[in-house]
Amino acid sequence: LTTISTRLEMVDEVLEAGTHHSEGAKPVPFGNVYSFVDGTCQNSTGIPYFYGSELDASFTDIMSNNAVSLTLSEAEIATLCDGETISACHIAPSTFGDPENPPCSRLTISGTFEILDEQSAEFDMARNALFQRHPSMSQWPADHNWLVGKINLQNLWLIDYYGGAAILDIDEYLGIQLQATPSVVAN
Repeated sequence: LTTISTRLEMVDEVLEAGTHHSEGAKPVPFGNVYSFVDGTCQNSTGIPYFYGSELDASFTDIMSNNAVSLTLSEAEIATLCDGETISACHIAPSTFGDPENPPCSRLTISGTFEILDEQSAEFDMARNALFQRHPSMSQWPADHNWLVGKINLQNLWLIDYYGGAAILDIDEYLGIQLQATPSVVAN
C-alpha cells in the first residue's frame, strides 16, 4: 500500500474517465488525459487534484454526472525515477514486461468529482501544488475560467500481481505517511 501511494505522488498525468454527453446522442464512456497532483511535492495527500475549465468536454460532462475514475500505471513513472526502469513494466520479450502485466501495478481510483471553493484553504493548496508540479498551468489563458477540483475517493482498485485485484481500504490508504524523495521534489 505504501508503494502505490508513493507512486501516485510520482505520476504527473492520468487518464480520467466519465460519461460523455453530446447533444442528440446517447451518453458514452469517455476518457481524457489530465495532469494532476495529490498535494505539494513536500506533502502528498493521496487525493487527486485537477485544474480544468468548463470549456473542456470532460469538465462539462462532470457538471451533469460527477462520477469519475482515473487509472494510474506503474509504467508511467519509469522515467521519473532517475532513469530506473521497472522490469515488470518494461516492454521486452525476455522479461515478460508490459504495462498490462499484473506485476506492473495499476491503481484505479473511483469517486465523485468536486469543484473546490475558491475561498477555501484546500483550493489554495491544490492550485499552488498544481502550479508547482505543472508550471505552465499558471500561464494558461485567464479567460477560460479555470477551476480546481478533486476526486472524493469511493473505491480504490489495485492490481500488482497475478491472481486478481484487491480493493484497498480508503482510510488506510489516506493514513499512510510518506517521505518526500529527491526525485519527486525535483519535479
